[in-house]
Amino acid sequence: MKIRNLLLTVATVFIANAAFANGFQVLLQGTKQIGRGNVGVGYGPDASSLFFNPGALSFLESSTIQVGVSPVMSNISYRGIDGSTKYASNSPMGTPFQAYGVYRPSAESPWAFGLGVFTPFGSTVTYDNEWTGKYSLQEISLQSIYIQPTVSYRINDMISVGGGLDIVTGGVQFKKAVAAPGGDVGFEMDGNTLQFGFNLGVFAQISEKFSAGINYRSGVDMKVEGGDATFDVPNDFIGSQLFGDAYTPGEQMKAKFNATLPLPSTIALGVGYNATDKLSFGLDFNYVTWSVYEELKVEFPDGEYGTISYDRKWENSYIINFGAEYKVTDAFTARAGAYYDTTPVPDGHLTPESPDANALGLSCGVSYMFSEKFGVDAAFLFTNKEQRENIIPEGVDTGGMNGVYKASAYIPSLSLNYNF
Repeated sequence: MKIRNLLLTVATVFIANAAFANGFQVLLQGTKQIGRGNVGVGYGPDASSLFFNPGALSFLESSTIQVGVSPVMSNISYRGIDGSTKYASNSPMGTPFQAYGVYRPSAESPWAFGLGVFTPFGSTVTYDNEWTGKYSLQEISLQSIYIQPTVSYRINDMISVGGGLDIVTGGVQFKKAVAAPGGDVGFEMDGNTLQFGFNLGVFAQISEKFSAGINYRSGVDMKVEGGDATFDVPNDFIGSQLFGDAYTPGEQMKAKFNATLPLPSTIALGVGYNATDKLSFGLDFNYVTWSVYEELKVEFPDGEYGTISYDRKWENSYIINFGAEYKVTDAFTARAGAYYDTTPVPDGHLTPESPDANALGLSCGVSYMFSEKFGVDAAFLFTNKEQRENIIPEGVDTGGMNGVYKASAYIPSLSLNYNF
């Protein structure tokens, strides 16, 4: 087998599963929202509305700053279709974060200006180097950071609008073993990109009891150009069968690749209801256009290794969020919520990097205001994905593995707020 064949094989795994899947979509952009099941589109605004619905920012009473982090402790397991041995990931703790700043010229001003930095996509999945799927994956790390300058305008006492520019920077690293004559060869791929998108929102305070909102976030084509592919081989390795006559023992073999990773657009609708002065409820519906991911295409610009495409045919998905909030005292608020997140990955297309399935999330949270200016939010989310069997359809090449997958995650969240 020559280097061309190996590059085509490993590149598809790298691009296909590092890019996204609901397993890599991080719904952790606000601690208050996490505590009430990620409800935030049509609910009363806070600084996190910069992400959930920028139209709501001009309903804030003052300028505010919010910073938070949500450590992710995930568990992923795999076993063969007819096997009994389970292999579990030993992934390090992920740390998605959010930071928002909103400026209100005055309480009477119809304008609000904001800047947000957050991580809606990202994950790290690591398995032991010698696990049964080492030729598909040993480690993958994905990070995407959104920087969003935003403006909001309140048209009247009932309706406000807003929008922002998404400046998206992303990086990914992938490691696996490659079976070759003479023994396994280490393989690593790295890629980075910078792209742009936008988001728009409308918020309506219909009455003292009812509010509603709609938010649209555009898709982003994450184009990786000039990514690095590297084979790491031992000094005593005989590599002529693998790399051709140009191979020199002990040297790293390198190649460049290009690929486009389509992140989906999202449209979200939400409503809020103040049942009493203390108790309120919220409901959101998100529709995610994962169908943009029809195929995986990887190109090698030097022309030596050609171009490939792999079948994906992902499907659009939806998320339903429900949450409640109770104001125990003027300073202390308690929350609880749940959401149901459907998978975009069709049967037969699961992989060790993204063992995606329909997921149920359960959450709770609290807030405490130490003064009119300073407050702390805390939340905890448990998300559980259904166990799912994967059998690759005959005649379809996905780069995945047949087997049974299961995943779950425990996610605490903490944020600090300062109003001025």
